[in-house]
Amino acid sequence: MASTIINQTRMWCAYLLGFLGVLCFAATLPLTSIALVDFSPLMITATRGVIAACGGLVVILLVPRAWPTRNERRSLLVSGLALIYGFPLAMAIGLESVPSYHGAVVLGILPLLTAGLSAWIHGYRARVGFWLWAIAGAISVFVFVLKEQQGVPELADLWLLLAAFMASYGYVVAGDLAKRRPGWWVISWSLIFLAPISVLLTWSLWPEFVWSRPSESLLALLALGLFSMFFGFFAWNAALAMGGVAQIGQVQLLQVFLTLCWASLLLGEAIRGDVLIFAGLVVISVYFGKKAA
Repeated sequence: MASTIINQTRMWCAYLLGFLGVLCFAATLPLTSIALVDFSPLMITATRGVIAACGGLVVILLVPRAWPTRNERRSLLVSGLALIYGFPLAMAIGLESVPSYHGAVVLGILPLLTAGLSAWIHGYRARVGFWLWAIAGAISVFVFVLKEQQGVPELADLWLLLAAFMASYGYVVAGDLAKRRPGWWVISWSLIFLAPISVLLTWSLWPEFVWSRPSESLLALLALGLFSMFFGFFAWNAALAMGGVAQIGQVQLLQVFLTLCWASLLLGEAIRGDVLIFAGLVVISVYFGKKAA
């Protein structure tokens, strides 16, 4: 009886942490849109890397573990380049031309893309059903893009797709390393290893009279670094470790809808019915695609 209660409590904690992690990730697009009013995409990418690296350094100092081995450093650098620079930079460039709700639907295909990349990189064959659902999800995104752009896809959509690819590739590489190391250890060391680049870029791009910028832009930068880039990964990885990838991974299906909620709350973007329909179609394809894989 006692063990059952403990297991149930553990799962509830895992779901709560997973939800908090997804809640942080979901705010990324609206916060980036706010920051773009006063800062360039590269400035946003570099600064959020510096802020998150400070958090990673504090955690590594407070919870000492063995340092990365030579083989692990390569994975940390590769996944870090994709997740810390590739994804945020491509996403920010894309959001210069499209609203955050648009990016939310396009990036909703990310979990399915991650599963496909994992199958390709590790050399195993996914079931036919997975690829059929992947095609269905891609078609849903494509039709949504055509509808939003009056039948002509914009360059912004290519940047968003590149962002999805970078994030998926980073997740696959970091996920392999997280099988041997805690998830918080992986993201913290990636941030620390790439911190010199982040600091150099931030220093070179730092605009004059930065503190005269509206508080909204500065707070958005701070939130991107602390929550989207660090705490979100910390909570999400802890949740996966406690509750298992199969169960907790389903919480990520909420991210598209949570992003739409954040966009409405922070930016005043209306949650249109057609956007919800396409978001739902993408989520359905992701759900059944991951089950088929």
